[in-house]
Amino acid sequence: MATYSDAYLDALERGPFPGRVDPWAEAGHYFQQIHSGMIEAFIQQLKPQLLTLGYIIGKEASLQIATQIELDIFIQRALDAPKPTAKWDYALAAEETLAEPGVIITAEIDLNALHIRELDTGRLVTIVELISPNNKTKPDQMTAYRDRRERLLIDHRVQIVEMDFTRSVKRLINTPYGQGVPYHVAVFLLWEAARLIGIDFGQPLKRIAIPLRAEVVPVETQAAYHYAYRSVTIAAQMLNDDGYGEGELPFPSLLTDAQRAEAIAAVAAWKSDLVRLRESES
Repeated sequence: MATYSDAYLDALERGPFPGRVDPWAEAGHYFQQIHSGMIEAFIQQLKPQLLTLGYIIGKEASLQIATQIELDIFIQRALDAPKPTAKWDYALAAEETLAEPGVIITAEIDLNALHIRELDTGRLVTIVELISPNNKTKPDQMTAYRDRRERLLIDHRVQIVEMDFTRSVKRLINTPYGQGVPYHVAVFLLWEAARLIGIDFGQPLKRIAIPLRAEVVPVETQAAYHYAYRSVTIAAQMLNDDGYGEGELPFPSLLTDAQRAEAIAAVAAWKSDLVRLRESES
């Protein structure tokens, strides 16, 4: 049986795009595996912070499933937790945790007139939804998702954090800024206008502030992606599947010529590094 050095295995798990999103891994089959790992990583990051503040966290079916209204992650206030006494400023709270506050978006849902107070103790307060690329292909499914998202926010007074880390021609956020960024996090708030955090291609995913009733808790999205990507060796899967060819790159038209060339060069350099490491073991 062949043996492999730690250096080789580390390079194999790391893949061609350390510290950023692997554009080839945005394909549905691979991202579904990353999706599951990121949800687990988010729970592990958030649980200690939330318990300290009087919240509990759990995992349920996604809002993207048409017959369900539950989401990937739900956060509830514990029964004995105190209620907030005043309105708060999400952007300021996010900045205080060194998280990205994003920019205000109003074209999709106008929330400026909504001044919702805290729900009864124990009620659902926040959901974190990680968007699957397979749910951005059919307009009717996207419309149904947006309707469920709006209904939860307005009728059930639940805040929503929507994370979309895969590129696509169809986008869930109907604003010029939302259409212009490859990846985004949208934060739909009860107390103030929704906010959009854009992430450029080739850049690390950002630290995000998850809104609660009267405070926020930060989550490291790039660390969660890194954990999920490595835990199921996505890069090795694609290498074995010959999935790193230029023809397998999802939505290449959304990249500039320079971005596409850089991505192809990064894969070639990574493959060469793997060969070098194997040869050094011989």
